[in-house]
Amino acid sequence: MNPKNSTAVEEARSDIRDHAQAAVFDLGALAQEVSGGSELRDMLARVAKQTAALDAVIKETQQSLVASQATVVRLEERVDSASEQWKVLAKTTDVVKVACAEI
Repeated sequence: MNPKNSTAVEEARSDIRDHAQAAVFDLGALAQEVSGGSELRDMLARVAKQTAALDAVIKETQQSLVASQATVVRLEERVDSASEQWKVLAKTTDVVKVACAEI
């Protein structure tokens, strides 16, 4: 083999070896990140639990709101009824006053 060719082949082998080592290093770093991904999985699991808890609170709040709205409607009906009773009472009082005045 020609000495120039031999040197070029060795340089190519060296470059390939360097690139292969860099690739192995990158893969090792990636593997560490992926194995360290358990932290990410744990965090996602916590977020999923918190989201589920938040959904439950939202549903409970919606149910409470519906119940509160029903209570408001009942209170409005009672206030209207009480107002009507006060009007009847006022008319009755006027009638009683007139009747007392005539007696």
